[in-house]
Amino acid sequence: MSFTYLEPTSVAETLGLLAAHGPAARLLAGGTDLMVLLRRHKIDPGVLIDLGRVPGLDRLTLESGALVIGARVCHRQIESSPLFAGALQALPEACATVGSVQIRNVATLAGNLCNASPAADTPPVLLSFGASVRLVGPQGVRALSLEEFFQGYRQTALQPGEILTEVSIPLPPPRTGSRFEKLGRRKAMEISIACVAATVTLAPGGEVQGVRIGLGSVAPVSLRARRAEAVLQGQRPTPELLAAAGRAAAAECDPIDDLRATGEYRRMVVETLVARALASAITRAQGE
Repeated sequence: MSFTYLEPTSVAETLGLLAAHGPAARLLAGGTDLMVLLRRHKIDPGVLIDLGRVPGLDRLTLESGALVIGARVCHRQIESSPLFAGALQALPEACATVGSVQIRNVATLAGNLCNASPAADTPPVLLSFGASVRLVGPQGVRALSLEEFFQGYRQTALQPGEILTEVSIPLPPPRTGSRFEKLGRRKAMEISIACVAATVTLAPGGEVQGVRIGLGSVAPVSLRARRAEAVLQGQRPTPELLAAAGRAAAAECDPIDDLRATGEYRRMVVETLVARALASAITRAQGE
């Protein structure tokens, strides 16, 4: 296998190279998914475009009421950043479950999204945060919610010649807490049987003012459990109500049977994990 290796130094140059080489070109950020595909001969690109020298893609900053994560920010940076303390701590919790430390030192959050695996750990958290992505291409700049970005099994809204340059998370209001929960067949370096994330904002009186629940590994795409959210909205949380939300979330799943688990088992897991994640998020929101 042979290919041309290119290192652009700007987003504009990157777009030009994608336009020039078309489908033969592949982008390289962390490369943890790309290298596996290359080694297994699943892809045979004529050109690899390395984003390592493109300025601005490595930023992890607060900008205009949002936390902005550049396309080259790796999981380990998020895992160790103080920016995710408090209401956003579910994201470093999810990042900490991705592969090994060595993998997390290079694997990027943006790459995880572009890979669009329904079993990925970070998308449910970002769905629960109401995150969006910024896409830059020949036709200009687009901002899409993460729900719009995921189009189907391993399919995204990226158009030919476009790149994902950043992920944006709106800063949550006070009295917000979040939690990530995952079940695998072992404790580390495991693809999830199911994973969930919950972000809850409480009103001053203790009622649920806002709630988002993200689910992973239980459908062709990561998804929000909107009916489960509706169970809680405006209500004062109780163990019975959290259990009802868990049952509603399980009913929204469309899981498959595979080597890791049956679809029926995944629904049972989701019911438990959602109630557990909500309880932890609420406790954290009360602490906030």
